[in-house]
Amino acid sequence: MEELTTFGKRLKHYRKAKKLSGEELGRIIGTNKGQISYVENDKALPTLEGFIKLLNAFPELDGNWLACGVGEMLKVESMPQNSLEAANCWKLLELERAKSNTYLDLLRNNNIKIE
Repeated sequence: MEELTTFGKRLKHYRKAKKLSGEELGRIIGTNKGQISYVENDKALPTLEGFIKLLNAFPELDGNWLACGVGEMLKVESMPQNSLEAANCWKLLELERAKSNTYLDLLRNNNIKIE
């Protein structure tokens, strides 16, 4: 099995586990298959907005694992007690997700189109 040492490799592994094409994944999170390919081939990283859309679309996907390679691909009930790195990464992602959702709500409430 290929080592999942980068964000792109982990994303590709998850997409294949879900039996999705790059085009299908792109459609789900609002991008195109070219951008998915770029990320999976480690030529780019997703935007924070794209990362959050991915986590919102697949709530079972563990953000720690995807972003940092820490833990398991799918969420478990509790985080490892001894993993400060995992806790810090997850806390940051949760804060950014909350901020992003607040911005999206403001845009929607003011009838501003979101592309």
